[in-house]
Amino acid sequence: MARKKARSRRRARKAHNGRPAAAGPTTLGLLMRSGWSRFASGIAIGLVLGVGAAFYLGGFDLLLHDNRAVKVTTLNASPVEEQAALPPKPAPPKPVAAPTIVERVVESAPSRPRPQGEEARRTPAPTPAGLPTPMRPAAAAETSSGQQAAAIAPAPPAYVDSDMTWLKNAVAFPVPRGRPLIAIVLDDVGVVRSHAQMAIDLPGAVTLSFMTYADGVAEMAARARANGHELMLHVPMQPLDGDLDAGPQALTVGLSEEELLKRLAWGLDRFSGYVGINNHMGSRFTQDERGMRIVLDELKRRGLLFLDSRTINTSVGDKLAARMGVAHVVRDVFLDDEMSEAAVMSQLAFTERVAASKGHAIAIGHPHPATLAALRAWMPKAEARGFVIVPLSAIARLRLGVSG
Repeated sequence: MARKKARSRRRARKAHNGRPAAAGPTTLGLLMRSGWSRFASGIAIGLVLGVGAAFYLGGFDLLLHDNRAVKVTTLNASPVEEQAALPPKPAPPKPVAAPTIVERVVESAPSRPRPQGEEARRTPAPTPAGLPTPMRPAAAAETSSGQQAAAIAPAPPAYVDSDMTWLKNAVAFPVPRGRPLIAIVLDDVGVVRSHAQMAIDLPGAVTLSFMTYADGVAEMAARARANGHELMLHVPMQPLDGDLDAGPQALTVGLSEEELLKRLAWGLDRFSGYVGINNHMGSRFTQDERGMRIVLDELKRRGLLFLDSRTINTSVGDKLAARMGVAHVVRDVFLDDEMSEAAVMSQLAFTERVAASKGHAIAIGHPHPATLAALRAWMPKAEARGFVIVPLSAIARLRLGVSG
């Protein structure tokens, strides 16, 4: 028995030496020994782990959300917001304004002149912008009054002097209100006496411009005035083509002021009773401001009207007369650049369209048989359509704002 007990003790010592000694009771161990303690410990551990997980995941998601917000704001920012976020740029220096250059532009580039029988080369007047198709005169009258008011500027005092010669010599003519007016001016009258007589036999509303150098011009002009015609003086001026002869006492570029006035006076004294002058040829001279200033100054001194035949688009006559306070008007249509009755009738139809658009028109022709025949056939028909054929002074009064 003793031997068995000894072996048991030896085996127990060997087993104890092969494993660690048992630890004493710990706090967790004591808590785990009780059921309620184990339950409370589980809740506490769960709360600690849950809060930690929530903070970790929530903070990470918030960080992602902030990054997305920054990216969206950047992508959707307006140019103004982006510029506001940038540092302000220094203001660029203000540009120095270039000096204003005022050029004396008279007209557009000259058109190629065309030969015109006894007249010089002519350049057609520019077609008025926006011309309507032919209309009933009543409708034209209703629309033209407003256009006239807008197009006609108040005239300088020089135009309204009742003592001016052009107003004294104007033919009295009743002008009805609200109807388009047409002035027909025949120039070169007197060069061919038989043609001059046919022109004198036309109705008195047609204005006749007699050539300064025509033989017997004073007697022909007197007969024309007795038949009711308003009179003009047709003054020869230098053309562009040096091979064309404008006629005796023509006004040319380069003449001294004394010589220009001498030649002009020679023409102005050929007969009396006219309202003013218009140029015969003159495509070169009417572009010369110096020469035209001398002529216009003399017309102003005598109280006469200037009709710019506008044989070239770059004539300075119209605008220079306006600056100098000289009574003036400008031709709108040439009737017989092509000397056939059909061509003249076509130009008369165009004149009606201009008058319907502007309220008035000035057409220049010559005492050629075809032109005279077309006028005789056209005048009563135009009046039946509501147009009024008037002396030149009637349209001059309208354009210059002269009453009476």
